[in-house]
Amino acid sequence: MRGALQSLTVLLPTLYMLCAVLHGMAFGGVRAPQVSGLRRFVVRATIAVHLVFFWLRGAAVGHFPVADLWTTVSAIALATAFLYAGLARHLKHPGTGGVVLGLVLLLQILASSFGKIEPVARVGGMGAFQVLHVSTSVLAAAAVLLSGIHGSLYLVLFRELRERRFGALFDHLPDLDWLATMTRRSALAGFVGLTIGLNVGLWMAHRAQPGQFDYRGSEVMLSLILWIHFGVVAFSGVIRGFGARRTSIAATVGLIALLLSPILILFPGRSFHSGL
Repeated sequence: MRGALQSLTVLLPTLYMLCAVLHGMAFGGVRAPQVSGLRRFVVRATIAVHLVFFWLRGAAVGHFPVADLWTTVSAIALATAFLYAGLARHLKHPGTGGVVLGLVLLLQILASSFGKIEPVARVGGMGAFQVLHVSTSVLAAAAVLLSGIHGSLYLVLFRELRERRFGALFDHLPDLDWLATMTRRSALAGFVGLTIGLNVGLWMAHRAQPGQFDYRGSEVMLSLILWIHFGVVAFSGVIRGFGARRTSIAATVGLIALLLSPILILFPGRSFHSGL
């Protein structure tokens, strides 16, 4: 079991790198190699391998496999790749895959580098509400990442158009309206996931620490801020004066905040999740 987990820990970043490279080739336009079939196969195979990795971890610990910081980061990478694969199938176009899968690669490199090869079982396992909290939070984080990426690409493409530079980015990326729509829809999915995951987590924390739970903890405050922030992004289409460009800026800021959030968990001291 340990040998298989160690092999997959090394293999996953390599597979995601191949995915990112194959999707990045699309920026070559007509000169790029025609690898659409191989591109789809590699993404699906990588997702399947990643699922096997979590199945093996679950078998090793005897409960839900996502139970610490770095397995959570790896799960977010898997969820982001899965959501993107569904998006690419709908579009029938590699779209923003090179950028999305490049970020997934970075997340998996961090998870593989700092995560423990030998999984440690939690005392008492994980209950149904803990699994719900973790699952919805992971899916929400993946949706928020997609929102931030598409918002960032909107700003890049907006600048390209304003400066009248019609190069590879202009030829390959979807149009501004599509990027703005994906920014808002992904934010909406993230907002719904955060609503469920955050409320379940707060309920469990109150139950574990009756009368002692503090909302001023850094993790709780960041979660609440991200929930409000991406709620605004999700519903920005009906907010007066909050156009696509401001929405994209807000989504990009939220993306940066989410990517920096693991630092809070690495700080010494009592964590919001320590009582769950």
